Amino acid sequence: MKSITRSLNSTEEKYFENFLTSYTKLEPHEQNSFDLFKGSWSTKIFGAQDTGRFDGFNDERIKWLLDELGGIKGKKILELGPLEGAHTYMLERAGGDVVSIEGNHGAFLRCLIVKNFLGLKSKFLLGDFSNPDISGDKFDTVVASGVLYHMEDPIALLEKVSSKTDNLFIWTHYFEEDLERWSSVAKREIEDGKWDIDNPKFFDVNGLSVKTIRQDYGKAKRWSGFCGGSSSFSYWICKKDLLALIRKLGFANIRINFDKVDHQNGPCFALIASRFDVEYYLDPKINPDLHNTFNSFPFAERELRAIEHYNVYGRKEGRVPFPTNHIQK
Repeated sequence: MKSITRSLNSTEEKYFENFLTSYTKLEPHEQNSFDLFKGSWSTKIFGAQDTGRFDGFNDERIKWLLDELGGIKGKKILELGPLEGAHTYMLERAGGDVVSIEGNHGAFLRCLIVKNFLGLKSKFLLGDFSNPDISGDKFDTVVASGVLYHMEDPIALLEKVSSKTDNLFIWTHYFEEDLERWSSVAKREIEDGKWDIDNPKFFDVNGLSVKTIRQDYGKAKRWSGFCGGSSSFSYWICKKDLLALIRKLGFANIRINFDKVDHQNGPCFALIASRFDVEYYLDPKINPDLHNTFNSFPFAERELRAIEHYNVYGRKEGRVPFPTNHIQK
């Protein structure tokens, strides 16, 4: 990656001056670094005291990702928004070569504390992951858990990272247009104006109209451990438009799990999107047996059957779902 030099603004300079020039009189102990952020931790760090409640080190969503991909040993992984390194730990333990980008100063420093505490080898980078300097890099998988719904322009982020990978994992909140399906807690927040449902914003992506709804963080930004977006608002994408956009970006093989419309904080789900070229997969020179089995079906059914075959059998058999030279390096 290219090196980036950026000057801190006056507020940042004052904060870091005070923080970095202070000394401690405490006896050296691993707990001391965790106590620097007491009251700000989201994740439960086993072996440390007074951290958070989120058990990110045993997250079923990441277990599902690893299972669906058939493992990631030796694979290059780009993680966006690691929070406090729990998912990073799971990805590294599974054999991934992980580069993780965090834009929040506090979360980044907490990641370094966890890295030191657990002896992680993964690389953590401080920076705005909506504009990652990864122009020369290609990743086997991009992991974006809990970040898309924090973006002012989630479409631009998806466009950028999708050009660098064949597999995209997303866990995100989305906007469900049937408001009756929302949880009672979220419905009250709708009534309080958290989501500006009367003024949707539409993005045009090569002819595809993508509908988004603005949400405001309100009092949430007052918490010292807040790690949401850098602005006071973000845009949530409508579910059907999000799925259409991902297909538009070249990811035909989409698997969905953990779909919870009535989540107390708003509808959410996880998805794994992988590139899939049905014409390549059913090419008689590549897979003649599959060509003979599926090629007589109409395109939509042919693609659906081919993707299902790959997910159930093809990956285990070592079949390739697309040409390997399709992404520019």
